[in-house]
Amino acid sequence: MAKVIPGSLRVSNDCIADLAGYAALECYGVVGMAVTDEQHGVTRLLPITRLSRGVDVSSEGGRLVVDLHVVVEQGVNMAAISSNLISSVKFLLGRIAELEDVEVRVHIEGMRTSR
Repeated sequence: MAKVIPGSLRVSNDCIADLAGYAALECYGVVGMAVTDEQHGVTRLLPITRLSRGVDVSSEGGRLVVDLHVVVEQGVNMAAISSNLISSVKFLLGRIAELEDVEVRVHIEGMRTSR
């Protein structure tokens, strides 16, 4: 059984972004995280070592906001994937980082066909 230690826990935005990125990759239909080049408007799929670049972490009104930028597999139900992503990220952040009031926003940046 875990022993309760009094005090507070501080988690960096980079750590939150990494956790959210890993949770997102575990979801069915998600191919990977994405980043969009502002100058050229081109979306790139990120390698697994750069997951946090596809996640934006901010605070709005004292509430943590996580924006996920993902590429999904063609032919999947985007509403179902979005709902699954939101649930998975909220669960993982609540379980590991003890963050309860988290808003997760999903941005589907592209679709990839299966080969």
